[in-house]
Amino acid sequence: MFVVTALVFGILFSFGVKTEAASITNLRFGSHIQDYGDTGFSRDKRLRTIGEMGPTGTGSGSVRESKRMEAMFIKGTSEITINTHVENIGWLSEKLTENEKNAGVSKRKIKGRNTTIFYQAGRGGTAGGALRVEAVEFTLKGQLAQQYDMYYCVHAQDYGWLGWSRAKNKAEDSKSTAHKAGTAGVSKRLEAYKVVLVPKGGPAPRSFSGQKHYQYVAKDSLGRVYAYKDGKRVAK
Repeated sequence: MFVVTALVFGILFSFGVKTEAASITNLRFGSHIQDYGDTGFSRDKRLRTIGEMGPTGTGSGSVRESKRMEAMFIKGTSEITINTHVENIGWLSEKLTENEKNAGVSKRKIKGRNTTIFYQAGRGGTAGGALRVEAVEFTLKGQLAQQYDMYYCVHAQDYGWLGWSRAKNKAEDSKSTAHKAGTAGVSKRLEAYKVVLVPKGGPAPRSFSGQKHYQYVAKDSLGRVYAYKDGKRVAK
């Protein structure tokens, strides 16, 4: 078994910028994994930190287990939104009306299905439908967005660890692929993810052994599959 779980954040870098450790040290990242359920906050002995995650970040999920991730969740802040691309549904942000988003609706049942979708702060994904998360896009807002940049990467079925994506802020283009991580249209499950926060404007985390240079893979309307890095199409 090779399972990863969440760690507590610390201050990762220092550039003479005044930061408030309390704003990130209470963050916890978790996931809902096929056959395991919610992971990341559990003290279950089967959950352990793996070396691939490194000392500079936190993560949750499983690798080398062929288990689908069905949801991601965060505790300790309401300033991070999780938008996921889910099997047979697509991007969940597109399933809520503008009125629902403005009202802060974070979950609702899908008509005709025994499935609940989760979007906005706290949790992203589904429950009850046994559906895989295929991609994710995080958004920072509020004080957290003013003080930090958040980077994340995902472990995708058959691809392994993809490259780093940076969480967008509310002012950035929601249609861009620049902040997406994972796959869409190629029927691949996410299995794990890693997150690193750095002070605003600080350098992105370095790539690690085995990590791909691209961060997102998607199929277009003609059935062609492309890889993307920072919103631009690149060779695999």
